[in-house]
Amino acid sequence: MPDQTSRFRQRALLLAGVALTLAVLLIVAYALSREDEESGGKTRVTLFMSYIPSVQFAPVYVAAERGYFAEEGIDIAFENSFNEADGVERIANNDLQFGLISGEQVILARANARPVVYVFEWYHRFPVGIVSPADLNITRPEDLKGKIVGVPGPQGASYIGLRALLNAAGMSEDDLGELRSIGFAAAENVCEGKVEASVVYIVNEPLTIQQQCTEVNVIEVSDYATLVSNGLVTNEQTIRDKPELVRGMVRALQRGIADVIADPDAAFDIAVTKYVKDLPADQYDTQRQVLLNSIELWRSDELGRTNPDAWQTTQDILIQAGLLDAPLDDLSACYNMDFLPQ
Repeated sequence: MPDQTSRFRQRALLLAGVALTLAVLLIVAYALSREDEESGGKTRVTLFMSYIPSVQFAPVYVAAERGYFAEEGIDIAFENSFNEADGVERIANNDLQFGLISGEQVILARANARPVVYVFEWYHRFPVGIVSPADLNITRPEDLKGKIVGVPGPQGASYIGLRALLNAAGMSEDDLGELRSIGFAAAENVCEGKVEASVVYIVNEPLTIQQQCTEVNVIEVSDYATLVSNGLVTNEQTIRDKPELVRGMVRALQRGIADVIADPDAAFDIAVTKYVKDLPADQYDTQRQVLLNSIELWRSDELGRTNPDAWQTTQDILIQAGLLDAPLDDLSACYNMDFLPQ
C-alpha cells in the first residue's frame, strides 16, 4: 500500500511538473509574440505595396524618415510584391493589417466575403491610360477602333480602366481590332510594333517607351471616367480592435503625401538615398519625372477622401466586364472615411 501511495505521489509530482513547464512555455511564447508585435513601445506594422521599391511610393518613405509613423506609435516596415491578390488575401485573413491595394480588388474581395476595407485614397486620379506612338494619332478613345491594343490581362486595374474608357465612348471590346494580353511588357510590344496601343500605368510606362523608341500620345482614363483608385486597405478586425492604429496609419500617409507635393526634390532624395537602391545615375532624371507624374495623381482638395460615385462606377464596370456577378448588398461597406483627420 505505501508503494502504491508513493507511485501516486510521484505521478502527481510529474504531472505538476509538466503543467508548470507548459505554463512557462506559454508565458514565453506570449512574451515573444508581444516582442514581435511591439518594438520600443511601438506597434510593428508591415505595409504591403504592389510593384517594386520605387519613387512612386515616396510618401511612405518620407513619412517613415520624418518620423510620422513613429509619432503614431508605429514601427513601420515595407513589403513589395507583384502578387496583389496575395496581399488582399493576407489582409483579409489578418495575416497583414495594411496594404496599398487597387480599388476594384476591394469590391471583388467583398463580393467573396473577404472583410477588407478601404480607409484612405492613395491616388486621387486613376493611374491607368492608353499609350500609343505619336505618329498613329490615337488621341481619343474613338481612335482605338480597329486597332490592336495590348493589356496586361483580362483583369486588374488596367483592364477595368480600359473597359471604363471604352464604355465612356460608347464602345466595347468588339470595336477594337484585337485586345491582346501582353503581360507587363508594354514598352517591348509598342516599340516592336506588336500592338498599336497599350494599356499602361501613366506615371512611368509612357516615359519608358519614349526613351526606348518613340514619342507617344497618352489617353488618361480619368479624363473620361471616375474610378476608384489605389488606397490604404485594412480589415474589419483591425478597425474593430485597433481603431487608433488605423487612424495613425491614415494620418502618417496623409502627411507624407502633403510633404511630397510641397517639396518633390526633398522627397526624391529620401527615396533614392535609402529605399530605391542601386538606381543608375542615368535614370535620375527619368525617375524625377515619374515622381512629378505621381504628384499629379495624388493632388486633391482633401487628401485621402474617396468619392462614393467612383465606387458605383467601378462596380458597374466590373459587372459589365463579367468579373462581378451582381451588385454588392452594401457597396458603402467597402470603404470607411471615418479615420481621416477632421
